[in-house]
Order: sequence, then C-alpha cells, then structure tokens
Amino acid sequence: MNDREYWLYFAAIKGLEPARRNLLLETLGSPEEIYKAPEHVLRGIPLLEDHHISRILAERNVDFEAEEERINDLGIRFISSDEEGFPERLTHIPDAPQFLFYKGELPKETEPAVAVIGSRKCSFYGREMCMEFSGRLAGAGIVIVSGMATGVDGFAHRGAMDVNGKTVAVLGCGVDICYPSMNRDIYDGICAGKGCVVSEYYPGEAPLPYYFPLRNRIISGLADILLVVEARKKSGTFITVDHALEQGKEIFAIPGRIGDKISDGCNSLIKNGAHLAAEPEDIIAELKVKYESLLMEEKSKRKKKETLLPGDEGKVYECLSFHPVQINEISDKTGIPCGQLSGILIGLEMKELIEEVGKNIYIRRK
Repeated sequence: MNDREYWLYFAAIKGLEPARRNLLLETLGSPEEIYKAPEHVLRGIPLLEDHHISRILAERNVDFEAEEERINDLGIRFISSDEEGFPERLTHIPDAPQFLFYKGELPKETEPAVAVIGSRKCSFYGREMCMEFSGRLAGAGIVIVSGMATGVDGFAHRGAMDVNGKTVAVLGCGVDICYPSMNRDIYDGICAGKGCVVSEYYPGEAPLPYYFPLRNRIISGLADILLVVEARKKSGTFITVDHALEQGKEIFAIPGRIGDKISDGCNSLIKNGAHLAAEPEDIIAELKVKYESLLMEEKSKRKKKETLLPGDEGKVYECLSFHPVQINEISDKTGIPCGQLSGILIGLEMKELIEEVGKNIYIRRK
C-alpha cells in the first residue's frame, strides 16, 4: 500500500472520535504504523476500547487501492493533513481533523471566509437577514461556510449561490449523502458550481446525532469570522459559538427585537461582547485593510441603487426595513396618503425590492 491508501485506511476506521483518532496517530506516528501495529500494542494505548481495536483490525482486510478507485468514481476527493491543499486553518484548531472528503473546490487560504449559523426554525426576519448578509458578503468575494441544515444554514448557502458566490457546506455524514434531503438543490448547486461539500466522515456514513456537534468545530475552523443570524439562548448554535471562541475567532451577531425568544441568543451574545452586525459592511471591515476596496465597492453599489429610485419610490424604500411595516406606518413616515402608496408599493414589488408579507404589511428584500 502507498501513503494515500494508508491514510484512507485510517479514515475508514469507524467510531473513533477526533480526540481518540489524534491520540492514536500521535502515539504511533503515522497511518502506516497504525496499520502494522500488533494487537497488544493497540491495547496499550489509553482511551482505546475493545470495539475500537476490533474496528482498527477489521479494516485491514479491505483493498484500499480498489476503495480509492471507487471513491474517485463517485466524484469524491480525499485529502490528508500532510498533503498540499489541506486547509491550513483547520490544522490549528483543537481536535483538528486529519483528513477530509469533499466534492467541489476547497477554500483557499487567501480567501476570506465567514461562517453563518443560526436557528433551524428561523423567522421571516431571520431568513431575510441571512439571505441579505450572505449575498452581500459572497458578492464581495467572501466564502460563506455553513452546515446545510434547514433554516439559517440553508438560507446562508442560497444567499451566496444567488450572487454566484462561493459557499462551503460542512456535513455531518458522508459527502455522498445529501442531508437533509429537502436541501438537494443546495447540495447539487454547490457540487456543480463554486465551493464544496466537505466532511471528515467516510463516504456512506449515515448522519448520526452525535456527528453534528463534532462537525461544528470544522464550520467555525474554516472561517475567519462567525456570524450568528438568529438563535435562542439555549440552542445547538452555541456549540459552534463555543468552538469559535476556543479557536480565537471573532463573533458577530445580528440583533433581534427585545422579547423575541428566537433572537434572545443573539441579543445575549451582543450584550456579552460579540460584535453587533448592523450591516454586511461591518463584517467586511473587520476582515482588515486587504478588503477595504471591497467595502467601498459594496457601499457604492448600495448608494447607487438607492439614488436610482425616483422621488416617492426612494422615500418609501428608505423607510422600509427587514422588519415588517404596515402601510399606515409607511404613510405616517413619508407623508404619502395610503391610496397613493399602493401604486408605489406595487412598483417596488415588481422591481423585487420589497415584498408584501401580509395584508398591507411590507418588508425590504434587498
């Protein structure tokens, strides 16, 4: 067997959590030495239990030359931590992954990246904020990283894809499995376009509940900044926040209305020192001087769009936000009678700048 085949053997051993896997590698030195180690040597390694040792021995019966061909035929690529192209960001995090399986193109070290996370049951406001921030960041050349779950994760990927930006989905299963299945369009779109789907789990590995908290360290690890869009105080989102803090990443949070349970986690983060994300430019600016030209370009685009709206259309658009606003409130703010407002609002809807989310209730889309 060659080095890659030994690494593939190491990756195929199921049931080894990152800490055990790294201890095994540190103790024996290489996947080749793990492959060749006698059973009595394995039994002398702390944290390895009988079922771990049984799997280490059982995988030695697999033909990994043929296995590599099979994986390649599925369009899956494999990379170990000692190969060129492995994400440098991941080599410095606690319990670092030693290998990855992926479809598509891994992010480059020279590309700024933001991990976007939040509630699986996000509100309309959360959806719009997620699409807005992810789209604007991806449009500025920033890679959007998330976990392809329902809710905020999915909208983060969609926001990036809508502007033909680059996005990375970190899965809690094999990369040949689309989970959840309802996000098949996201999975296929990423594989066919920019970015990649990536996992530390062997192809064919089903999504198990305890895989997801572990994969969250990779989501934050691949990013420069973590953005929390919408989250309750007690939610799985904070597992990723904890990973990001441990990794020394900056945390941004989009504020929500006081009293909204679905946003109390974000508001709490801001209260306790996270950066308030009022607009995407706040995050772009944090990504240092190298990206200042992108920041100025984004501001220029936004200003141009606003000035292109004539007279009353511009007034109405400016008074709307990503919180739903009733037509009476719009009338009070602009001084335009409700009867006249209806035609203006229809015009803005046709330009896909606003959306009616209820009877005479409107929200900004862009």
